[in-house]
Amino acid sequence: MFFWGMLCGVEGFFNVIRRFILIMAILLVSGCLEFGDDIYLTAPDVNAKELDEVTRHTGIAFPRGTVGLGYVFMGSGIDDSLAIKVVIPGEEKEKFLLNDLFQIGSREACSIQIGKGQGWWTPERLTNRKDYNMNLPEGRYVECAFGKEGGRWVTYISWMET
Repeated sequence: MFFWGMLCGVEGFFNVIRRFILIMAILLVSGCLEFGDDIYLTAPDVNAKELDEVTRHTGIAFPRGTVGLGYVFMGSGIDDSLAIKVVIPGEEKEKFLLNDLFQIGSREACSIQIGKGQGWWTPERLTNRKDYNMNLPEGRYVECAFGKEGGRWVTYISWMET
């Protein structure tokens, strides 16, 4: 202590101790935070498990015969997010559009960015495109672009926590 007092003075010594305690507290807290994994899948690896996960987060139910083309789940950050691209069977389109998002959600243009950078994320290719978005409970948000792509009904969905 005498050595530190001579080197830094008493105030300098306490500043060093305060900084040390602050650094240790930051390391302790950041080490305790639990983060998940990031998941990146493309067809045929996007299956019922991923569709169920999207339904759990967004409330969007997928009709029988829905085919997943791409899926990304970002769980390694503080706020989770996901994006999925699916093909909805033509005969199930009307049933799919009965989901709350399409019935009571906003029709404002989507800014869908979560899937950006994935080779399968191409909402700009949609024709007859309709956008939907909705705030969900607990600071969550979902948005969707729905339309025709290559003669099939395709939807791009993104969800995030805030």
